[in-house]
Amino acid sequence: MKLNFFKNLLIFVFFFIIIFLLFLVLNFFIFKKDNPTLVRMERDSLKINEDTVSPIPSIIDKNNYPSINARAAILVDLETGYVMFRKNENLKVAIASTTKIATAITVLEDYYGNLEDIVNVSSRAAIINGSDIKLEEGEKIKVKKLLYGLLINSGNDAAYALADHFGGKEKFVSEMNAKVEKIGLKNTHYLCPAGLDDDGFSTAYDLTILARYAMRDKIFREIVRIPEMNITSEDGNIVHELKNSNRLMLPEENNYYPQAIGIKTGFTYEAGHALVSAAEQDKHTLISVVLNTFEDNHVASAGESKKLLEWGFANWRWNR
Repeated sequence: MKLNFFKNLLIFVFFFIIIFLLFLVLNFFIFKKDNPTLVRMERDSLKINEDTVSPIPSIIDKNNYPSINARAAILVDLETGYVMFRKNENLKVAIASTTKIATAITVLEDYYGNLEDIVNVSSRAAIINGSDIKLEEGEKIKVKKLLYGLLINSGNDAAYALADHFGGKEKFVSEMNAKVEKIGLKNTHYLCPAGLDDDGFSTAYDLTILARYAMRDKIFREIVRIPEMNITSEDGNIVHELKNSNRLMLPEENNYYPQAIGIKTGFTYEAGHALVSAAEQDKHTLISVVLNTFEDNHVASAGESKKLLEWGFANWRWNR
């Protein structure tokens, strides 16, 4: 009698445990489906390095978030990819000269062996509108020097000179799109090596993926942190004075941020003012993207980016 009782009790406990576990599993998937924050966090975690030994940042005050006056913005930890702040991060928008991050990486990776090539500046490159480094038609200048002009001074003429040298605009832009797709950008498409065509687009989130990738390239990282410098044509007769378009990098600017180490500005009337920036503090690096600031002036993107970077370092900690 007692034996049957204990046998029946064990069977009951066994089935109870099975039903309880099934309930937990079903509850998890239902909760996940109805909780976009959880799904979004899982998606972001896919960008975290699997082999990283860096600690993931944790927020100090969950009630203290900055108000960023821009259409879209995001802040991430460079090492882990952890998203610390987001605002319309998946909104597709025109991105202007932040496009040049992809232009530079395409040259640095697909044409690394050609950095000492001498480019013969085309007439199209020499007369392209917008920001430039004042290249002259027929000028001969090395590829690597054009990368300085592209990333420091945001030279549209440098972008077109590079594209022309490496097969022409259409071929080169196709290579840019193939490159970023391989890197993992899902909502980005380029139509121009300089970012002048506002039908091209990206998102704040995609730009963080690209920026994290680009900042691992030694040459790229060295160039974007240079405040100003001069480059010359191959014969030395033409001098191009370069000054970083990123106001976070310039000591004379009100928005100067000593921790800043790059990366790239952007502006067209359609895209508004944009800035992809990076800053280092206490051996940690943050990547900020601010797109289409509400204020229409040349310092707005630097001001909003500085606000976001300062908040990141002040309100997050990295514990091992």
